Amino acid sequence: MELSERKNIRISNSFYNIALYYAKQNNLYYAALLLKKSLIFDKKNIDSRNLLGLIYYNEGEIVDALIQWVVSINIVKNNNIASSYIDNVQNDPNFNQLKESIKYYNEAIDDISIGRNDLSMLHLNKAIELNNHYVKALTLLALLQLQIKEYLKAGSNLLIAQKIDNGNFFVNRLMEYTLKVTNKKEIREKKLNNIYSKKKLEEDDTILPNKYIKISTNQKIIFSLVGVVVGFLCYHKIALPMFRVSYESNSTNQLVSYADRLNDLNKTIYDLTKEKNDLQEQFNYVNSRLQNYEEQNKNFTFRFETLNNVISLFDQGQIAEAARLYVSIENKEQITDETLIALLNAARSRIEGLGSEKLTNLGTDSWNANNKEQAISYYLLSLNLDPDNPETLFLLARLYQSLSRFEEANQLFDKVIAEHPDSNYARRSKEARGY
Repeated sequence: MELSERKNIRISNSFYNIALYYAKQNNLYYAALLLKKSLIFDKKNIDSRNLLGLIYYNEGEIVDALIQWVVSINIVKNNNIASSYIDNVQNDPNFNQLKESIKYYNEAIDDISIGRNDLSMLHLNKAIELNNHYVKALTLLALLQLQIKEYLKAGSNLLIAQKIDNGNFFVNRLMEYTLKVTNKKEIREKKLNNIYSKKKLEEDDTILPNKYIKISTNQKIIFSLVGVVVGFLCYHKIALPMFRVSYESNSTNQLVSYADRLNDLNKTIYDLTKEKNDLQEQFNYVNSRLQNYEEQNKNFTFRFETLNNVISLFDQGQIAEAARLYVSIENKEQITDETLIALLNAARSRIEGLGSEKLTNLGTDSWNANNKEQAISYYLLSLNLDPDNPETLFLLARLYQSLSRFEEANQLFDKVIAEHPDSNYARRSKEARGY
């Protein structure tokens, strides 16, 4: 497996782990985005593909879910949980209804494209009736209802969609708008049933009495007085004493209940904070590992190309350039990769096989040919292999002297005199220095 492929697999798995966390929090929208990112880096990541299929299924996208699971099985056939997912869906007695809901949703889209919004709403209601988890249908129906200012109906549909996917960007934005225009802090589900009828009431329906009885003015006055007297007696004799006892008991119970709820909330906050910190640590760890990996890969690439260039230049007869490039490679002893070690040995056998003496001779030949800069390169390379060679030190010093680089020349002369006092080159260095 190539290095880049292993890197992509690691990144894909990192996206999957984060997506799994959001999926457990019921934030299906963001989890799906992360899973799609994961599959960009590794299309064969069946864990990401299977989880994306589950998210599609929970949002009512039955066809998209089946597509992901079928692709997953084509990648890995044995011991793939996607097989059981497909079997469960196909054996579901409501499977045909789920497919039918998609048909109604598509018809609703066609209706909107030609301006038939009323018919589109009917089709969307039918789609939701067949598939009550169809987030797209719920969202589109709510949008159409907002256009005709049926805010409470739209809010109810958006509330259902939020329960399925609390992180859906479009649903949350529409709910924010609904709460703003209705001046409500929240939308609540209300299910009212008329006891005289099986008709399911909507939130803005009005309940009317079945019969209206007309009474006279005197009857109204009598009924009112009787009601006031009876109410007063009931309140002072029965309700007030019970209310006092109940109030004291309820106050105590409410305080205990609030304390318990506060403790639960504090614990939840603590758990969420700890989980957030753990995820941040995991992210930092993964990011650090990726950066280290990229740095190692960069160093590997640089050394690989440099060693290859050394061998290529040497084989082409460009010995000075090859030797100079070889000397520029730092920390050769720290190379542990087998591929790099093989290249390093090949380069070393060529450069160090020349020997410092041959490099010194090449330097002298270049000097005689009046190519002084190349001569300096050869002498320096020779000293890299044999730093204490008095001949090379002396020749390089003389060459510096001829170029009026007196400070560098004198340093080399002094080195020869100090380290090789009995050699002929020490005597010649003193003469060149003038003492």
